Amino acid sequence: MINSGFAQLKVCAQTCENLAKIGIKKPMPVQEQAIPALFAGKDVIARAQTGTGKTLAFLVPMAEKIDPSKPYVQALVITPTRELASQVATEMKKILGEGSEIKVLAVTGGRDYEMQKYKLEGRSHVLIGTPGRLLDHITKGNTNLNAVDYLVLDEVDEMLAQGFTDDALKLIALCKEKHQTMLCSATLNEEVRKLGRKLTKNCALIDINPDKATVEKIKQICLKTTEEYKARAVKSLIERLNPYLAIVFCQSKERTKELGDILGMEGLNVDVLHGDMSPAKRKTVMKSFRDAKIQVLVASDIAARGLDVEGVTHVINYDIPHDVDWYVHRIGRTGRAGNDGMAITLYTPDELKWLRNIEIKLGVLMERQNLDGETVARRVKTQGANKKKAAPSRGKNSVADKRKAPKTGSNRRQVSKKAAKK
Repeated sequence: MINSGFAQLKVCAQTCENLAKIGIKKPMPVQEQAIPALFAGKDVIARAQTGTGKTLAFLVPMAEKIDPSKPYVQALVITPTRELASQVATEMKKILGEGSEIKVLAVTGGRDYEMQKYKLEGRSHVLIGTPGRLLDHITKGNTNLNAVDYLVLDEVDEMLAQGFTDDALKLIALCKEKHQTMLCSATLNEEVRKLGRKLTKNCALIDINPDKATVEKIKQICLKTTEEYKARAVKSLIERLNPYLAIVFCQSKERTKELGDILGMEGLNVDVLHGDMSPAKRKTVMKSFRDAKIQVLVASDIAARGLDVEGVTHVINYDIPHDVDWYVHRIGRTGRAGNDGMAITLYTPDELKWLRNIEIKLGVLMERQNLDGETVARRVKTQGANKKKAAPSRGKNSVADKRKAPKTGSNRRQVSKKAAKK
C-alpha cells in the first residue's frame, strides 16, 4: 500500500497510488481542508493563490464520487479559459489512472464541435469546459445536466472579471436542484462573496494565507532599469540565466508583440501569447512551449491565470503589475507544486512605488541585482519615513551610509559644542 498523506484524508488506495505515480504524496494545505469537507458533502468556497493545489482539492473527491455504471453527466467543472479547462481535464485523467471507466471530456471553443458532439453522445461522466461552448451543446440537445451532483466553478474571480457569470448561472440552473458546489478563487472580493452566498448553503470557507502560499519556494529579485533599456535587459537576463522555460509578462498585447519581435530578431527561441491570437494558434504555441520547443514565452496578462506548464524555471515581469494579486498570479507560473523557481521584476525609478506596494502587502523584500546577477544594496524607507528619516541599510554599505548621513539632532549639538570650545 502506498504510504500517502492522502490516505489520512480517507482517499482510497487506488487514488493514492495514482497520485503517487505522478509524484504527489503529500497533500497541500488547501487539499487538507477541502477534501474532508467535500467528502462530508459540504459546499466549499476556497480562496488560495495559484499554484497551491486547488485543482486537486476538488478533483480527488470528484474522482471517487463518480459512478461509471451510470451513463450520464454527474460532474461539471466550469472554467473561464480554454487552457485551464484542458489542464483540469488532463489532471483528472491522471488522477483516475489508466483503465478507468470514467469518461472525462473537455468542452471548449477552438476544438472540433462535431467530435465533441460525438463524444457527448457517448455518455461522458465529467464535463470540464468554458461557459459558451457548454451552453451551445446543451441548448442543441447534445447533452444535459439534469443529473449533475457535483459542480465546480474554477477561478471564479476571473470568470466574473471576463463577464461569464450570466452564462455560468444559466448552466447551474440546468443542473440537478440539489448538488454539491465548490467555488475556487484566488481572491475573495465582494463580488466573489456575493456569488458564493447565492450558490452555496452552509459552506466551508477555506482561506489559505496568500502571503505565504505561493511565494515561499520562489526567489524574488528586482532589477532597476529604464524604459528604453528594458528589452535589452530581458535579452541579457535570458542569455545569462539560460532558463529551461521562461515566461515574460507584459501589460498589454501591443507590448507583448513588440517585445516578442525584438527578442526574436536577437536570435532568441521565443514566441508570444496574447488575446488577439486564434484558438488554433494559441494551442500550437502552448504545445510547443510545453514540449520545450520554445524556451521563452512572452505573454500578456490573459495567460497569467490558469496557465500550468511543468518546468517553468523563471518568470520575468517586463512590466511591473500594479495589482498585488496579478503579481502573485504571474510569478505562480514558476515554483509550482513545491519546486523552486525565480521571479525577476524590472522596474524604472517612476515605478518604485509599485514595487514597494507589492513588497509591503506580501511582507517580502526582494533582492536587488544588476544584470550580472550581483547583489546591489537597497535603501528602503521604513513605514515611519514620513515622520523620521529612514535608518541606514544594514548591508555592505552601511558604514558608508553613516558617513554620508546628514548631521541632525544630537549630532548638530555636538558639533556646536566643539565649535564653542574653539
